Amino acid sequence: MNESIGAAVRLRRRALGLTQAGLGERAGLTQSAVSRLEDGTRLPPLPALERVAHALGLRLRIGLDGP
Repeated sequence: MNESIGAAVRLRRRALGLTQAGLGERAGLTQSAVSRLEDGTRLPPLPALERVAHALGLRLRIGLDGP
């Protein structure tokens, strides 16, 4: 799941012409935090992930599936 979130962030960031540092500035994260998010090595806390989504003009939706 981390990889798919990271890939979606990277795709949208590039479509907007933003650098990782630029996205980080908009979302209140460091460039390295954005890099780790995109690589799928670490998800930031939920409030930070919400800021990333907002900075990219997206809504964050979380879903759970049952058995």
